Amino acid sequence: MESKITLTSSDDIAFVTMVNEARANSIDTAFCDELLGALREIEGSSKYRAVILQAKGRIFSAGGELRQIFDGVQRSDSYLESLITALHATIVTMRRLPIPVIASVQGAAAGAGFSLAMACDLVVASSTARFVVGYAKLGTSSDGGLSFHLARRLGAARALEILLTRDSLTADEAMQLGLVQSIAEPASLQDATLALARKVIDVPVAAVREMKSLVGMVAEDGLERHLEQEKHAFLRCASTKEFSERVAQFIANAESPRSTST
Repeated sequence: MESKITLTSSDDIAFVTMVNEARANSIDTAFCDELLGALREIEGSSKYRAVILQAKGRIFSAGGELRQIFDGVQRSDSYLESLITALHATIVTMRRLPIPVIASVQGAAAGAGFSLAMACDLVVASSTARFVVGYAKLGTSSDGGLSFHLARRLGAARALEILLTRDSLTADEAMQLGLVQSIAEPASLQDATLALARKVIDVPVAAVREMKSLVGMVAEDGLERHLEQEKHAFLRCASTKEFSERVAQFIANAESPRSTST
């Protein structure tokens, strides 16, 4: 089986790269297991000062693998619950890292891919990036901590507006909201992300760790409890007729010969 995640490093920076370009870096249980393994390796090492979460290909992440999700719901087995549990384990581990995690986002960050980007401490986006909400169109609530992180960063009303009424946010819109810290042209995205990472590692390591911890105390009280509630809300929505119908229609449209990829 080909890897979906790779872990490399340069100097004090760890690079966690989503490499399943053929599947638009979609998220399934194997993806989550590999990502969790990489994060735990970073967590267990003292040599890293910052992490960059990046992706190969045109798309940061298309989110959950909808065909597998739909098939699991039709079978009425525990696949969907297992997938969300695995995703949430990666989110908790990422948030617990004592060093900053920087998302480098190109193309679409959709659904759970949007959640992954928002779970990072800082975000650098390509000017062509799009943060695709997607959940309401499929008839379900969010997962991956998206409702948690949007509400913490934007306030309850703005977060709810985005989750219920917005198809996507452009890079400029996300930056105006404070969800993105800087924007770069596509050809300069890697350089811009590295520049931000180097600013971070220029700060003494003890200061970085203490500041991330202090910010986390304010922003993340109750994250694990929220993720558990988010999981059960998603599962309740996934058990409805509307969810099955909307996911089936989305898959049919995506697999139609006339459809085009984003």
